[in-house]
Amino acid sequence: MLKGKVIDLKEDGTAIIACKVNIGQFVHRQVKECYIDLIDSRPLSAQQRRMCYALINAIAEWSGSSQESIKQAFKMDFWAGRIDTLADKIFSLANAPMSLVAEFQKFLIDFIIENDVPLNFPLRDYVDDIEHYTYMCLVHKKCAVCGKRADLHHIDAIGMGNDRNEVQHLGREVLSLCREHHTEIHAIGKAEFMAKYHLNGGITADRTILKIYGLRR
Repeated sequence: MLKGKVIDLKEDGTAIIACKVNIGQFVHRQVKECYIDLIDSRPLSAQQRRMCYALINAIAEWSGSSQESIKQAFKMDFWAGRIDTLADKIFSLANAPMSLVAEFQKFLIDFIIENDVPLNFPLRDYVDDIEHYTYMCLVHKKCAVCGKRADLHHIDAIGMGNDRNEVQHLGREVLSLCREHHTEIHAIGKAEFMAKYHLNGGITADRTILKIYGLRR
């Protein structure tokens, strides 16, 4: 893992990066390509740190473990899945880059959704990547608003008299909503509903979504 410095950004999207390398290794291994991991230099906000700890606390209460043991266990699991980019660096929530903590936050949220961890706060308010959260709710049939058991909602309504099994679902904009919020979006409309719950819209239905909900292509 090498660390360089961005010295120029061109209008065509090209970045010039200065990095000290072992020329011999490059020649011997015939290196033609490399991975680039962008390091976010923005300072970590106190709010983002508090959000991570709130998620960790919820998992700790659900599991019956201490906050510290959960924090360390999840940091190790997160690190193990990204060893190619994090190398031997165990990050700290006190001074890690904002982008890294946002990824860790998403990691915690995925676990909470997948394992039905009970919360006393709306999970969507603790989400940095709202599109990923919406997709995960669809995959696990959770209401994107409240987390209750949900069904598939078509943002672009199928319409009266149409057979849902005969309609082309692939590529339609969908969202997972419980009965209460399904009724509400019909009552107040898409735009007001999305603004009220800070959602960016639905997700384009792919084959994974169709399979989960038992819909034919």
